[in-house]
Amino acid sequence: MNRAANRLGIAQPTLSRQIQSLEQELGGLLLDRGPWGVRPTDLGYKTKSSIQPVIRSFDLALAEVYAEARGRKTQLRVGYLGLSAARYLNPALALLRAEFPDLRVWLLDQTPGEQISALDSGELDVALIGQEGAVIADAYYTRRIDRLRTCVALPDGHPLAQEEEIPLSALKGEAFIGPMDEEVPGRNEWTAKLCEQAGFRQRIIAKTSSLGETFSLVVGEQAVALFPDYHEGAPPPGIAFTRLLDKAATWDFLVLRQRGRGSAAAKRLVELLARIGSNKV
Repeated sequence: MNRAANRLGIAQPTLSRQIQSLEQELGGLLLDRGPWGVRPTDLGYKTKSSIQPVIRSFDLALAEVYAEARGRKTQLRVGYLGLSAARYLNPALALLRAEFPDLRVWLLDQTPGEQISALDSGELDVALIGQEGAVIADAYYTRRIDRLRTCVALPDGHPLAQEEEIPLSALKGEAFIGPMDEEVPGRNEWTAKLCEQAGFRQRIIAKTSSLGETFSLVVGEQAVALFPDYHEGAPPPGIAFTRLLDKAATWDFLVLRQRGRGSAAAKRLVELLARIGSNKV
């Protein structure tokens, strides 16, 4: 709760009161509070999935109003995968700001599926979408900004959790957690292919719509999940990350931008992201 309050810029007691007030209004608990920490309840997950599209629609509508009032060339709408921001997006935006001091940047933390929809509807200028962007790459200017290793999320009590690196074949017989196909298109097919190359068939026992739900199921079901390695720097409670040794277990980080009508700022952001991804900055 303290970290959440800090991110929102409010005091922790204030956030607790607001959540309790919302729970009273909804008539159910949003958070499960216990000695292990604080986790969303089923109602909490449902509330989040129902409210997020409304908030994003409001943010996009407000962005359009600002753009109309201030001129479209002064704004840049960027979709990104949450945990990738620190490694790629934040340093690129710092450099971009020096070149475009009047630029208004709208940042939207979105799943690959949400970014694809926003690109198709013209609501995003640039998308840091990861390799899932390959399904629509032909329709947009596409550039690979990095090639990452793959890591596995394990319960921290798992026998392999203390290993720095393991072969993927060590996960044979494990239960896997995957994302919903509409949220992360192609991810389950990618992991299935990696497992086949390692000599076994992936067994997915559940598909989730959020990272938090994925990690909860990894712990609760004693399962595993595969991720690009930028996740390993911030393991949530109860989770350990271990890298895969397999040379084939790589994940391409793609950035997509609108063709033709792309602004100078959008084009420059893509260039900066590519330079950062190749360690040239």
